Amino acid sequence: MVPLILLSTCPSTAMEARTNPVHTGLSIERNVLQTSVNLPRYKALVRSVSRAVLVCGLSGAAFSVTLLAGVDLSKVRAGNFEISLRGEVAIAQQVDPKVRQEFLSDPLTTQPRDPLLPVITGNRPLRPLELRALRDNLDLLHQLAQEQLAAGQIDEAFASLLREIRLRRVLGPVAEFNTLTPVAELAWEQQRSSEVQLLTLRMREIWAAVQAELASAEETNAENKAAEEADTEASLLEASAEPDIVVLSAIAQTFIDLRDTDNAVAVYRQIIDSLVAEGSDPTAVQRGLAAYHLDWFQFADAADIYLVLLESARGQGNQTLEVEYLEQLVYSYQQANSLENAARAQTDLVGLYQAMGEEQLLPELLLAIAQNYRALNWTNDAIAYYRSAYSAAQRFEQFSISAQVLQDLGGVYRAIALTDEALVAYNLLVPVERQAYNDYGIMNAYDDIGQLEQSKGNSAEALQAFEQALAIANRLGLDEAYFINQIESITQPEPTAPVP
Repeated sequence: MVPLILLSTCPSTAMEARTNPVHTGLSIERNVLQTSVNLPRYKALVRSVSRAVLVCGLSGAAFSVTLLAGVDLSKVRAGNFEISLRGEVAIAQQVDPKVRQEFLSDPLTTQPRDPLLPVITGNRPLRPLELRALRDNLDLLHQLAQEQLAAGQIDEAFASLLREIRLRRVLGPVAEFNTLTPVAELAWEQQRSSEVQLLTLRMREIWAAVQAELASAEETNAENKAAEEADTEASLLEASAEPDIVVLSAIAQTFIDLRDTDNAVAVYRQIIDSLVAEGSDPTAVQRGLAAYHLDWFQFADAADIYLVLLESARGQGNQTLEVEYLEQLVYSYQQANSLENAARAQTDLVGLYQAMGEEQLLPELLLAIAQNYRALNWTNDAIAYYRSAYSAAQRFEQFSISAQVLQDLGGVYRAIALTDEALVAYNLLVPVERQAYNDYGIMNAYDDIGQLEQSKGNSAEALQAFEQALAIANRLGLDEAYFINQIESITQPEPTAPVP
């Protein structure tokens, strides 16, 4: 949900509230209140998506329709969608350069001139009556797009919507932004690859303009800034009491709608920096950004944020949040295959669970630590944690975890040729699996015991284990032939060749 940008005043050009009926198929519902400008809402027949952003009184310099110099747009491609792990929209077929140039160009200076624009002489700005006429014409164009969507004329509807977006640039940045953002969401949902590319290119220009304004604000002292503001029209970031945070949130949401992950992340990082600079708490945004990284499988980036959140929680002495962030940190490290860091975070969790009286959570956690150490080939540490996990699981009668511990532990001992220790683990596993009513587990435990006893030359013990396994296999209807062969290999050994 795009947050609201609260305004103290609103332009006199705001239109009266208007609600369009919902048709069958796709339709547009657009509300413009006197105290705000709401994003249009595009509704599918079975799903409604609505968002609103209050951005008023924006026009002029900051969002010039002139293309920004130095912005590299050559790597954006169009065609069928393909989402990379970096979140960029990769497109198989490039959009026609003429279409791209037309959409991104200044409608006031580009020829041929759009017929909806007033005809003027000279290089003067549009007069209020001309702007009013243009606004009315664009409202009619918007209504036409709605009717085309309702009639299933999707290509024609998107052509009208792109035309409206381009021409609303003349009315100022808020008019363009409020028209563009819901179309971006609709274009993705309708898999309109060319439109997604065009809107992404324009949003990148918008974001570049905002970045330039933020950089300029940092370099300009208060006196110069005040003098500058007296000579220029209000910009997007100057339109609200809290513009830099809330407007940026709306920009980030639009990048998210377009699946332009890198730029969405960049905007959210700017929001975090702005919150910190003004002494506000960035925790909510940091949490959202970390979750967004997880959604896009950017686990290392998510871990970096959870580390920052963890330090903050520890500084506050908030154990509940500390546990939450540690759990998310463990997940992020696990998914990033950073097992050593995962195990370190897990050991911190052990102490917290104990301090908070949540010891019933220990068996599963200790098992996970042991498994990470085993994967790291830290055998002694793995064995120690497996033993702790077994004791904790038995204490809390978590028999499925006890069984998993003993299975793993038996495998560890077998891997380092500690046969007797492995046999102890598998013999303990049999009653644990009985407690868990797991016949299949009991059968496999007897199989492991039989193999190990046979390897030691203990035929009687091996035969007994395989017979126990066969009895269960017959009951389950599984692997009978395998266990019959194992038994026959003991009771009917292959004859040795005679010595010549």
